[in-house]
Amino acid sequence: MSLRRSSPYTRIAPAAAYTAAVLFALHLATYFVASVRDATLSTAASSAIALAALAVAQHLVVFPVVAALSAPTWAKVAAYVWLVVDATTDLMQLGDTPKSVYLPIRLAVNVLAALWIASASWRMRGASRVIGLFVAVDTTLYSALAPFSSLAFVVTLPSLVLLPVWFWLVGRLLSRQQTT
Repeated sequence: MSLRRSSPYTRIAPAAAYTAAVLFALHLATYFVASVRDATLSTAASSAIALAALAVAQHLVVFPVVAALSAPTWAKVAAYVWLVVDATTDLMQLGDTPKSVYLPIRLAVNVLAALWIASASWRMRGASRVIGLFVAVDTTLYSALAPFSSLAFVVTLPSLVLLPVWFWLVGRLLSRQQTT
């Protein structure tokens, strides 16, 4: 795996990847508390605002990671679309948009995330590669099954846990490449 040429994004990318790991892990915890996970302005305003802020922040910090990781241009475009649209669906949830509207959009753009994760991971070695490829396949599988069964959540649990791990490993890889 190689870093793209030096830029402000590649210099902050390791810290951004570590921050993404922490924020995605924090967001994972919210999935287990329905009153927080499903909060909207009309049901629990303070929880909804905090959740939306966390969701938007976790997406924003990934932009420098996408810029720094080696991946095909089409995969980077997929990642940028995922980041913008997925954060938008978090704001749609905040604004009381029906779940039947924002959830299919979220599931669709998560496939774009999977494409980027898979293509970036394919260029890595070791645990980063294995975990990234697993997260990509699992995320895609969940996105395909979720419209048909609420039990699909069980399918996505491993990737929800492993995505922060992948971001942490990416942060470590990016840090090591900066020092060499």
